Amino acid sequence: MASVTLRLGPEQLKPFVSAITCVSKAGKEISLECDAETITLRALNDAHSASAEITFDSGFLDGYAPPSLAGDGRPTALVKCTTMASTWQSVFRSLKNVLSMEIMLEVEDDDAGHGHDAVDASVIVFRLCCDKRITKTHRIKTTDTQTLRPIFDKASSPNRIKMRPFHLTTLLQHIHGTDEVSMSCGKDQVRFESYYTNPLDVKKHVHTETTVDTSEFIAYVFESGADALNEAALLAYCDACGLAELVFYFSDGGSPILLSTESVATASYGAQIVLSTVATLHAGPTQDACPSQEAEYEHNASSTAKKQKRSSS
Repeated sequence: MASVTLRLGPEQLKPFVSAITCVSKAGKEISLECDAETITLRALNDAHSASAEITFDSGFLDGYAPPSLAGDGRPTALVKCTTMASTWQSVFRSLKNVLSMEIMLEVEDDDAGHGHDAVDASVIVFRLCCDKRITKTHRIKTTDTQTLRPIFDKASSPNRIKMRPFHLTTLLQHIHGTDEVSMSCGKDQVRFESYYTNPLDVKKHVHTETTVDTSEFIAYVFESGADALNEAALLAYCDACGLAELVFYFSDGGSPILLSTESVATASYGAQIVLSTVATLHAGPTQDACPSQEAEYEHNASSTAKKQKRSSS
């Protein structure tokens, strides 16, 4: 039985576990893909509205035995597998006494001998080497992987914001009571505010907004209006890995937004998340922000009611 082996030392464990935590927020299943030079963790939610992808260069690992499964010695381009995100989380729940780890993808001999460009691993093995010479091994059956990933052209995005992850965390830490944030961009300022689709939620919670001058960003390119719904899904990962820059790529409200980053110092790992967004009504002055969200909700509700009335008639 052929296999692909990844070895993680103490220095690699924290960034890798943070990557698992980040990717698991995007979908119920996590795909692991290994080729000759990179290892990719990928997830997509059921609605295909959010995608997360984190790629590690082979040099990031303590040791890496890349795919080479063909009988004639020709390297296989890709070995992949898919397991539930909850499985990954249970394995990596506590690393207090873990010194190192090996992850192995086992491929059946029938698949390994045909020299396919991509093959599915049948089993993924996690071997945790702990202190006091204790070794924990988890063998998990995998499912066939169908690779789905969004296509996002950075070059065609008219708007771009580059900032430090810590700066974004500071801007968003005052917004409570909702997982959704509205971002409004202008020529000189960017505003983040709490977003509620239900007017009852608007009245029950404090509406908070934070405004920052564009001069505070590392880079800011703005060509068209954007007022979109989004979430800061990469912040914990950036903080854990010490990533220095986070970049937003987007166009108009309602269009997808790409959050992208990479380790500037070593360039050994990077991440990107693509999110669908919701176009919002412009709130105008600060005191009118909540009524604008109520008006948006009422507008959507009335449109739905009219459609139902037409269908019944």
